Amino acid sequence: MAIRVPSATSILCVIFVAACGGCSAGGGGAGIGRVIQFGTTKADLFGVPAEYRALHMGLEKCFGEAVAFRAQPNGMAVGQQLEYGNIPYAILSATEYAAVENPSKLTLVASAVNSLGKTSRRAHIVVKAKSHLKTISDCAGKRFAFGTHGDLLTDIAAQKALEASGVPIKKLLPELLPPPFALEGRLYVQDDVASKIVLDLTVNAGVIDELVFEKMPATGGNPITGPSRDEFEIVGETIEVPEMVVVAGPASDVDTTQKLKDYLLTAAKDDGALCKQLGIKGFAPADPQAYDAVRQLFSRG
Repeated sequence: MAIRVPSATSILCVIFVAACGGCSAGGGGAGIGRVIQFGTTKADLFGVPAEYRALHMGLEKCFGEAVAFRAQPNGMAVGQQLEYGNIPYAILSATEYAAVENPSKLTLVASAVNSLGKTSRRAHIVVKAKSHLKTISDCAGKRFAFGTHGDLLTDIAAQKALEASGVPIKKLLPELLPPPFALEGRLYVQDDVASKIVLDLTVNAGVIDELVFEKMPATGGNPITGPSRDEFEIVGETIEVPEMVVVAGPASDVDTTQKLKDYLLTAAKDDGALCKQLGIKGFAPADPQAYDAVRQLFSRG
């Protein structure tokens, strides 16, 4: 089947791969000039996204062969390239993995470990400290700040947490702001939910990624340095969502996949530059059930 190239960015990546010297599309078999390709949604004109540069060097050292990253517009497109056999491996967020149409042919190689030492994370449903709001159900009829539109954790999982407490979206105070702040009648402020709740007296509650929350100082928050944890009360939690995952597709080679797995689970955690660039502490064995649960949540989102 012919290789499908759905974006201009992909063309640039293919040009980069060709410049490395006569690569094979699948990257599964041995041979002179082979390039082992990884699918990703992160694009870079020079072929290697900034957050993958240390990983790129580590992988090439691990394999003893060239490695390239092939950009695609979304998780569904990455999944298609894996299924067609155009690429053997991919790096996906949980949201991107959930968008893959048919993950049955994929093998989960390793999951990222976050700064809390876990392979998953949840988000906190918070209100202002000393607020008259005491439970998630009290958020009905109030302005609620979400993270990023379509994000599995700070949007979809947050919606499910609200619904589980009797607060479907229609019961929140609708937003009349223009995009990108308000989409589908909801308020989205990315990682600025904490500041929005503290500084905007009309915003009563919101959802904060626990990694973002833990990085905030315990006390001493102010408008210049940002809020602190003591300015909030946690009234609920979302379900846990797994971290980034590395997967192997049907075009992958068994021996190469084992090399990849061994590298990620052992050497990668000791590579300071790699972990810093990826924003992780290392890798651990992936739990397929955790990612299946994410797909079910996404399909109901």
